[in-house]
Amino acid sequence: MASPRAKDAAKETTYFGKNLKISGNVSGEGSLIILGTFEGEFNLKGQVKVAQGAVIKGNIRAAGVSINGKVDGTIVASEKILLDTTASIRGRLVTPKISIQDGAVFDGELQMSSKPEQPPKVAVPEAKQPLKSPALSEIK
Repeated sequence: MASPRAKDAAKETTYFGKNLKISGNVSGEGSLIILGTFEGEFNLKGQVKVAQGAVIKGNIRAAGVSINGKVDGTIVASEKILLDTTASIRGRLVTPKISIQDGAVFDGELQMSSKPEQPPKVAVPEAKQPLKSPALSEIK
């Protein structure tokens, strides 16, 4: 059983304020609500919400992602992605479940998979064996 402290850490939510402009990488176990402008990478085990008016240039990886602002990059969610009514996405979405509300704008690629962390497999052709020519003794 998880300790009470571990449960509290999973419920923690961090806010990036409306007037903040941040560049860098963010990782951790909590959830995040972004109200300002961010350039970089997110790698969280919790939820990420990009609020209306927020602008993200970079990639987001989290359990669940809800977008109501603007994102330019790849979004990978192990559970679900929600594009709300004022969402504007340009990039790639990878998730097993997606919800796109009327009014959301999405320009990019969508990959729906039960295992979003794995890149798609590339088919590799098998090496062809050289044709065996019959020996002179086999020709009659």
